[in-house]
Amino acid sequence: MSSVNDPTPLAEERVLVWIVAGFSAVTAVLYLLAGWSNAEPRYAVGAIGPAVVCALAVVAVRFGRGRLLPLILAASGVILVETQIVGVDDFADAAAIPFTVLAVGGAFFVPGRWVIPYVGAYGAAMFLSRYHWANDDIALLQATIAVGAVMLGALLVAGVRRGFDQREERFQSLFRNAPVSMWQEDFTAVGAALRSLSEDGVEDFPTYLSERPEEVRRLAALVRVKDVNDAALRLTEAPNRSVLIGSFSMDTFSRGALESFIPQFLSIVNDLDTTTTDLHGGLTVTGRPIEALLVWSAPRVDGALDLANVTVAIVDITRQRDAERKLEDLLATKDQLVATISHEIRTPLTAVVGIAEELRNPGNVIDETERAELLGLVAEQSVEVSRIVEDLLIVARTDAGNLVVEPQQINLGEETQRVVRAIDQSIDVELESTTIVVADPRRVRQIVRNLITNAKRYGGPTTRVVVGERGPTSVVEVRDDGDPIETGSRTTVFEPYGRAQLGEKLPASVGLGLTISRRLARHMGGDLTYDHDGVEAIFTLTLATASRPVSVP
Repeated sequence: MSSVNDPTPLAEERVLVWIVAGFSAVTAVLYLLAGWSNAEPRYAVGAIGPAVVCALAVVAVRFGRGRLLPLILAASGVILVETQIVGVDDFADAAAIPFTVLAVGGAFFVPGRWVIPYVGAYGAAMFLSRYHWANDDIALLQATIAVGAVMLGALLVAGVRRGFDQREERFQSLFRNAPVSMWQEDFTAVGAALRSLSEDGVEDFPTYLSERPEEVRRLAALVRVKDVNDAALRLTEAPNRSVLIGSFSMDTFSRGALESFIPQFLSIVNDLDTTTTDLHGGLTVTGRPIEALLVWSAPRVDGALDLANVTVAIVDITRQRDAERKLEDLLATKDQLVATISHEIRTPLTAVVGIAEELRNPGNVIDETERAELLGLVAEQSVEVSRIVEDLLIVARTDAGNLVVEPQQINLGEETQRVVRAIDQSIDVELESTTIVVADPRRVRQIVRNLITNAKRYGGPTTRVVVGERGPTSVVEVRDDGDPIETGSRTTVFEPYGRAQLGEKLPASVGLGLTISRRLARHMGGDLTYDHDGVEAIFTLTLATASRPVSVP
């Protein structure tokens, strides 16, 4: 229903105008018949008033959009003049019938603040037009009672309208301010199209619609949006309601969005008043993809679905779906991680167990040189296991916010050289300047070790290290001449258990080295980044340069 001050006429208002036109036409015909049968021209003249009211009603629908108030005012004048000409008798009484229907029924559509003036003006017009000729007290009393009864009827009708308006205002308030996207839609044309398909022999609608996307598109184009709430504007990122009201633009609908209409159409076919479905591949007005949960609901009137007043609620679940996909990826990664860790730990442990069995076997003759080599292998493999466990612990501590660093002033070049000498003395270390930074030396060595290990494992044949200053910061650049990481994977390499795609089979690893290194760097106020200059892949550790150089023993 329209609001109290809505200038747009209701459909019911137009219907009432047509009823008045019909009453007026019938009254005019009766006048003409009375004049013909009684040979009284006065009666024929009485047909002019109702005929004019009928014409006014037709004009009101055609040009005045069916508004009642102008029609009532015009009809009042016509009836008043007509009764002055014809006078008051039984046939003249009938001239007031369409006017009475118009006035009483029209009280339903008069804005609330105009009800009392409207009823008063109507009563006065009716009294003057019908009863002003009364000369005796009885006639006057009859006139007063009749006018009062009709006025009371008009007030009761106006009261009913006010009750409707109050309920409508409450509904509109709930509709507009609902936190969920709400749409009022008209499926009347869709219902007619589905009935036509059924009459043409379509029985299996689920199969019929799923196999014919163009038919779904045709039916969806028949849906008309009547209104949307504020949440719908926010969800769709539309600038105003006019963008959304009307027919859907089928050109922008994805296949997934079209498929969401199928359950709605099937609800109509199966006479169901509600259904819930997922909306996949939806787009906002600005082109942002969304996923949503759609609830379609149609009220029932006299047991039948009111397809002209369907309510569709759309709940944005894009974030939930993203979270679900991330969880699925995490679970898959977990399985991969368990397998990888098992392999990584099993390999050195198998070596340790095997060497231990060799050493404790009394039947084996092992000289001191071989024994020392075997013990060295045990120590090396044990360190590898310890490194894997330490990496896992660091990730757990950073996730829990319990990672502790002990920053101090250190010589970044010297710490880097210590790591390189321990891993591979053939790696060239370029010291561009004396770099004093504020950092945890143990964590710095761990980062550099991870970067060099990563370069040797995944990079090209040549690895080199550059230590220097870049503006207010100091850097350690671990460079290799390997292939560049794909653009889409350059952030993935820093994610837990992530590994970039390099186009070739790589040795297994837990996939925590770069993750841990970046977290440690940022924990110390620095950062770890990746780049490729066209020749070399470059992992850069950035740390804050100390304000004054100090000597580090």
